[in-house]
Amino acid sequence: MCHKFDTDFELRFSVSMEVITGPVAIADILRHQNNWKRYLAWQGDDAVDPWTRHVVARMLACRTPLLGCHVALCTSCGIVRLIPHSCKTSFCSSCATARTDDWCNKQLSEMLDVPYRHLIFTLPKELRHLIRHNKGVLLSALYRSASKALLSLTAGQPKPRPGLNRKHMARKRKKFRPGFLAVCHTFGSDLKFNPHIHVVVTAGGLSPDGRRWVDAPKRSLVRGIDLAREWKKNVIAEIRDAEDRGLLKHPPFRGDPNNPTKVGALLICVAKKRWWVTVGPSLEEVDRTVRYCVRYTRRPAIGAMRILRYDGKHVDFLYDDYTNGCKAVCRRSVLYFIHRLVQHIPTKNFIQVRHYGLFATAVKGKLMPRARKLLSQRKRRRPRPRNWEDRRVALGDSDPLACPGCGETMEIRGMLFGSPRTIGEIAGIEAHQRFPPKCIVSLPLVK
Repeated sequence: MCHKFDTDFELRFSVSMEVITGPVAIADILRHQNNWKRYLAWQGDDAVDPWTRHVVARMLACRTPLLGCHVALCTSCGIVRLIPHSCKTSFCSSCATARTDDWCNKQLSEMLDVPYRHLIFTLPKELRHLIRHNKGVLLSALYRSASKALLSLTAGQPKPRPGLNRKHMARKRKKFRPGFLAVCHTFGSDLKFNPHIHVVVTAGGLSPDGRRWVDAPKRSLVRGIDLAREWKKNVIAEIRDAEDRGLLKHPPFRGDPNNPTKVGALLICVAKKRWWVTVGPSLEEVDRTVRYCVRYTRRPAIGAMRILRYDGKHVDFLYDDYTNGCKAVCRRSVLYFIHRLVQHIPTKNFIQVRHYGLFATAVKGKLMPRARKLLSQRKRRRPRPRNWEDRRVALGDSDPLACPGCGETMEIRGMLFGSPRTIGEIAGIEAHQRFPPKCIVSLPLVK
């Protein structure tokens, strides 16, 4: 999308300059001067899919009268307090943090206590435009391609490279069935659309007969060049299959909107290039890597701490400049910033964290107990999910159900739904405003 159009559109709107520095919430940028409505008008009616509109609308309504609230009553002094409902979307920073932490704790309790490797499967930049317009189909194809490449190499199936003896390769390569989880990130640090697959895989696995645990070679889990070759072959095959079945949309060329992208010519171009798969060192502590991989599956692509300044027209945010090896500041017009942000909202019902090998849902109940027995390990106790009271206390706040008058514990007596304007009048706020931290109202309730 051309940046020039973004600037022209903004010039047609005379807006007052209102500088906000420091951490800026995404919701505040979208609300300010109707930026979200301006973005929809700029893109057109059909450019933004209904699910993206729904997710953003829910996020903007988070903790406002639009979503209703719980009603808490102190039976000692009669104080009534309204506790707002959250949106629980992956585009809301405040809601997503708790969900991510609970999911990570649950996931880590089910993983084996063995060394792991962190792999990153990357794509040529020529494929990004096609994938961005076919996210539902092609992102799932990337998961299948990465899993097939890794499982085939650890099983010793691919042919050896030209010039090497097949028996020699088979004798040198260890065969095992690892367990791994895969996460798709669609963004880079600068918020450009850059899909890539993160994989956290056990450095070893069950032998083909399932009777022993095989440790992976200490030097490398698999050869990176072999893994990249299998990855490229699988991705190209998946895209061709989707094209043959008529599942792909042909987006226009960036330089010529009147001509659609020709998938066959594009695949011939990327097949001549060398693809890269990063095989990281052995991870003795997998906790940090898993949290990094799944962090952005349940929260926006950028946190409020990276947004440095917003002046009503432009957004300045911090990103990693990998070319120069330093931090840098990127300035984007507000509409183009929103465009970069919402393109990373996954499609409806898209599964972003997927499990394969020993961790696959279909075989986990059978193979994981066998692996733990061979490793002399016990399954960790699954942590109890924290409720909203525990999370508020963990963040340093006081007990949310403590009565501000007498200190006794308040009781939840019901939920309040209805007209946002009516609920806003009861709470003393506007229908689109967020509830204050402690919203105490005078509301007649039956004990």
